[in-house]
Amino acid sequence: MPRYILFSFCLIFFFSNNVQATIRGATDTSSGHCDLTEFNFGRVKVGKVAYENSRCELAICEEGAYTIRRCFPVPEYDSEHCEQFTKFGKDVSYPDCCPVIMCETLFRFF
Repeated sequence: MPRYILFSFCLIFFFSNNVQATIRGATDTSSGHCDLTEFNFGRVKVGKVAYENSRCELAICEEGAYTIRRCFPVPEYDSEHCEQFTKFGKDVSYPDCCPVIMCETLFRFF
């Protein structure tokens, strides 16, 4: 009969910081800036990256295009066996501020 042992201190990453959403688009950069006000970044200079730490997002402005990167919403998870961790602080920016879900592992021994 197999035995099941639950190691409460053995945690694994169920989701990692690599769970990211990306929005790309074309824009007029003839002024030397990307107008990203609709994404609440304002004007971002071509070749620059802007961080919005309160929303855990970043914007990249390139010649004729922009990229917005943000965390995916946290999916539903088993709160009895999993825990959500999020880094906060003025020096924590995207993608390090994306939430990470860590869950207990169930090991099966025969």
